[in-house]
Amino acid sequence: MPAAHPPVKRPCSDRGDPYLKMKELAAATGLTKATLLHYVRQKLLPEPVRTSPNMAWYPPHTVDRARFVKQVQHRHRLPLAAIRGLVRALDQGRDVAPLVELQAALFGRQGARRLSRSGFGRKTGLSEAQIDDLCDRGLIIPLEAGRFDAQDVALGRLLARGLRLGIRPADLAFYPRLAAEIVAREIALRNRHTREMGFAQDAGVTLELTGIARSLRAYVIDRTMQRELMRYQGLKPNPSDTASHDSHPHS
Repeated sequence: MPAAHPPVKRPCSDRGDPYLKMKELAAATGLTKATLLHYVRQKLLPEPVRTSPNMAWYPPHTVDRARFVKQVQHRHRLPLAAIRGLVRALDQGRDVAPLVELQAALFGRQGARRLSRSGFGRKTGLSEAQIDDLCDRGLIIPLEAGRFDAQDVALGRLLARGLRLGIRPADLAFYPRLAAEIVAREIALRNRHTREMGFAQDAGVTLELTGIARSLRAYVIDRTMQRELMRYQGLKPNPSDTASHDSHPHS
């Protein structure tokens, strides 16, 4: 008779709490194996301890962590990349309530559904090549690689209309370039004002500054466009104004 294999010893935490198999983790959290493995790949859950190639054990605190990720994802509709920041704060022993509020304001309620690249193309009318080009140029910026949310779809449809009108992606390259400069200056301003603040105060002030920045961007750009168009006669520039601007480009 073949020798019986010794029973696999279940690892335990320092407190003596037993680790869990994947099946046990799924039962305790109500999440599927596929979802839990996705969370692990996204660094939202700890890597398991492997006692053999086919045996993985998950630390007992993984249950609470998985429940937290699920709750935040469904209640606030945050992308996993944003939740990763919350998980880091939890690991540092912080109260993440202020950070959850900030993340919810930054990302809004985007909806849980994410589209694949092919699904995004069907919703927007963009071809695979156009999607690749727009993403490479920073004109479409999915928060999760290869997964597109409702905000991406709304802009994708507008860009598809622009392409049909003859606008080239290269014509729009100034948007991500100038956006990067604006955001870098906003972040630098935030850092200067919050450098000496504690975690909770920093999150609160950052939330206020985010609201100011969003309103200021829209207001200044729209008003600048409105004032520029007021100089036009019909739909064409006023020749005298154009000549004046050409003569005094920095006035």
